Amino acid sequence: MRVVMLGQYPLDEQRILGGVEAVMVPLVRGLADFGDLDLHIVTCQPRQEEHTAVTAAGLPLHVLNRRRLGRLTSHRRDIQAMSRTMHRLGPDVVHAQGMGIYAAAAAAASHPHVATAHGIFFREAEFATGLASRLRHRMDSSFERYCINRVQNLISISPYVEHELVQNCGFRGRVYDIENPVHDAFFSIHGPGDDATILYAGRVIPRKGLLQLLSALVRVRQEIPSVQLRIAGETDTAPDYVAACQRFIEQEHLEGAVTFLGSLTMDAMVAEHARCSCLALPSKQETAPVAVAEAMAAGRAVVATQICGVPFMVQDGASGLLVEDGDAVGLADALVRLLRDPGLRSQMGQCGRQIAQARFSASVVACRTREVYLELAGA
Repeated sequence: MRVVMLGQYPLDEQRILGGVEAVMVPLVRGLADFGDLDLHIVTCQPRQEEHTAVTAAGLPLHVLNRRRLGRLTSHRRDIQAMSRTMHRLGPDVVHAQGMGIYAAAAAAASHPHVATAHGIFFREAEFATGLASRLRHRMDSSFERYCINRVQNLISISPYVEHELVQNCGFRGRVYDIENPVHDAFFSIHGPGDDATILYAGRVIPRKGLLQLLSALVRVRQEIPSVQLRIAGETDTAPDYVAACQRFIEQEHLEGAVTFLGSLTMDAMVAEHARCSCLALPSKQETAPVAVAEAMAAGRAVVATQICGVPFMVQDGASGLLVEDGDAVGLADALVRLLRDPGLRSQMGQCGRQIAQARFSASVVACRTREVYLELAGA
C-alpha cells in the first residue's frame, strides 16, 4: 500500500523546529518498520530547489519549494505543486500533518485522505501581538476553517482538539483518536537528573508563558538559592517578548539562575531532559504539547498550567502538578515542592514514563496509524 504523507518534515532530523516536525520524525520511523507500507514524505520548504532526498529511516523525501506570499493566494501554487507530486506517485492514501496547506492539498486530491490536527490557529491567534502578526494569524485562521470544511477524515491528538474542531468549527467527518508519538531516545534516559534544575522546552513566545515562569522563579530562588532554569527554544519569533523576559531577568537579578540555550539538536534536547529535575510548561494555550510527552517519556515530573489539552496528558498529583494559568505563586509552590522531594519527583516521573510507553511510543502510534491507512484504502 502506497501512502503519501504531507507535512513540515525537517531536512536535518537533528534540527527539529516546532511540534509538527517533532511528531513526524518518530512517526515516520515507526511506520518504516511495516513492510506492507510504501511510504513517501512530501514537504514544502522555503528557498529549496525541487529534489528528492532520503530520511534517516531510508524513505523517500520529496522536497518542494515553498512559495513566498502564499497567504495572499490561499497557497494555490504550493497546493498545485503537491497535487502534481501526488499524481505522479499515485498513492492509495494521503496523510496530511496539520490543518494548513498540507490538509488543503490532501482534501483537493482524488485519493482517500486523513489529516492530523496539531495546533489550532484560531486559538493561537488570540495571543498574537503586533499588527503584522495579528494579520498573519487572522489569515491562517480563515484558511484553517476552509480546510476543516473540506477534510473528510481527521486524526485527533487530544480530546481538546476534537472538541474545538467538531463542536466549535463544525467538522462532520470521521474522527480517529491517535496521540502524538515521542522519539525513542527520550525513553532511554535514566537517573534522577540534577536536584535543582528546571527545564523549559518551547519557543519563547507570549503563548508559552515564560514571563510567568520567571516570576515564579523569583519565589523559588528564595526557597532554593541554587535553582537553575534552562530555556531550550528559539528566540526569533517574538523578539519583543524575548526582550521583556530579559528585562525582567535583569530587574530581578536572575542572571545567574537563567540560561537561554536557543534551538537545540535532538541529541542536545535529550541531554537537557537527562540533566533536569523536572519540566515546567506555563503555557496559556496548548493542544497536546510534545515537550510534555517527551518529559514523561524521559521519566521527568511535569509542572504545567491546567489549560486546553494538558490535563489529558498530565495526571495532577500522579505524573505531575497542574496549576491555574496566571497563578505564579501556585507555580512556584509546585516547583519548590518537587525540587525539595526527590522521592516524589521519582515517583511522578515513573508514572509519567509508564503512561508515555502505553500512549506515546512510536511503535504504538505507528501501529494505530497504519490501521487507519488500511481502513481508508479498503484493505
